[in-house]
Amino acid sequence: MFLLAALAVRVPFRSEYAYHWDSAEFALAIREYNVALSQPHAPGYFLYVMAGRLMNLFIGDPRASLVWLSVVCGSALVSVLYLLGTAMFGRRTGILAALLGMTSPQLWFYSGVALTYIVDGFLVCSLVLYCWRSMQRGGTWMDAVVIGGWLAVVGGVRQQTVPALVPLVVWVFWKFERPRFAKLAVAAVVSVVLAMMWFIPMVSISGGLALYLEIVRRQAVNTAPVTWLGGGWDALVWNVFFTGVFCADGLMLGGPVLAAALFYRVSGANAQRTKTWDKGNGLALHTVLIWVVSVATMGIAVSFTIWPGYVLNFLPGLILLAAAAIASLRVRFARIMVVSVVCAVNIFAFLAWPTRWDGVFFGLGRTAREIQNHDRTISTTIRILRERFSPRDVMICHALEYLPFGMRQFQLHLPEFDQYLMARDKVMVTPSGRRMLSIREGQLRFVAGLDTDEKRTIILIVPPGRQLNEFGPYCDVERAILLPDSDGIVYTLDPKWMFSVGRDPHPS
Repeated sequence: MFLLAALAVRVPFRSEYAYHWDSAEFALAIREYNVALSQPHAPGYFLYVMAGRLMNLFIGDPRASLVWLSVVCGSALVSVLYLLGTAMFGRRTGILAALLGMTSPQLWFYSGVALTYIVDGFLVCSLVLYCWRSMQRGGTWMDAVVIGGWLAVVGGVRQQTVPALVPLVVWVFWKFERPRFAKLAVAAVVSVVLAMMWFIPMVSISGGLALYLEIVRRQAVNTAPVTWLGGGWDALVWNVFFTGVFCADGLMLGGPVLAAALFYRVSGANAQRTKTWDKGNGLALHTVLIWVVSVATMGIAVSFTIWPGYVLNFLPGLILLAAAAIASLRVRFARIMVVSVVCAVNIFAFLAWPTRWDGVFFGLGRTAREIQNHDRTISTTIRILRERFSPRDVMICHALEYLPFGMRQFQLHLPEFDQYLMARDKVMVTPSGRRMLSIREGQLRFVAGLDTDEKRTIILIVPPGRQLNEFGPYCDVERAILLPDSDGIVYTLDPKWMFSVGRDPHPS
């Protein structure tokens, strides 16, 4: 029932175009997987792309296949929340968790775009459910094998998640019947062996282990400034801040419900009732807290959290706790009123959140409007380019790797146009003397510079919210002419005013 209801509310809000630079990379990887070409970017997400490739056998559109994968996994996540809540805290909590998960703006949004986060969240919640049931039956050898295999699958979809789950897995095996450590060792061996089954082909397709490790190293260096280790306390504070903002966006009024429940506990109000609740739910509470705290800590103190989707592998745990808090209300009318208000605010936040309120979430709130506006803008731009220009006569230039509206989206949706990325990609390993990224016949290539010999017009793409002067290091922007009906996005320029062909003004 919850699966079908979730599908019904998610299907109408599917994105029609690649929402993010990564979305385009994943779609391109379905046809040509190669981490060396950033299809997709490191660390690889091999099983996610292969799942999309499987969906593509039935759908025939790589981007749509990945969107449908998100729709299915996002809807299934709601059912898993019901099962998880029921198994841990009782059926009442399960129903409330499913309702909160179905309407959570974060889960709703990422169920409609081609990114890994909702698939990762579904797999993590499914693993937690299996771990809980394994603990309840004492933990068999087969449980150890299944948990190890599930970790390998999680790692194949989003490698970053597995280290964050280690504390939870150790806690689960500690609750197993003896021999605990032997079972944990079996799970570890199974996980490593099965992970090799996707890691080896992933590396082989991408040019070998040495090249893959170099790309991963460059990725780590590039992202170091936003980690605690590389960026210091300033980076840590920002990670804490954005984790809180993204969780608040996913919980909405569920956040104050959790805060009120915590205050109730620490204030000592009705200690006997709290003790009684803990007696029946203490193990479940500890398990969820270990899950949430360990994964959140990894994203804050070891890795980084700069996009809302990064919290989806532990946000369902917070939703589960909010549901348990509401379910603990003794008056039935109070429970109905609280969950109704929380769900109503969730629905309003996703469907009708006013633009002027976007600053509450620093413009990173996840809404249906954001998907619709992005689709409308990129659709209009593509229509203008196809109607007014011939691919034989023009080339498209992009100044930077602008993630919501960049070269990889245009590679996917306008493969017939030659395109160039002016700024150098510091992560990709490029051939000597050919450091510029170019799109020719829909394929990514490395070139020495712009080839303008047969082109009569340069098209400069200025994404929404950006400025034409970002092309300043590469051309005379004063000579660029704006197409009046392109909403400030499409400019034309005579090729003779490009004055930094092949030059990297920002060398690493």
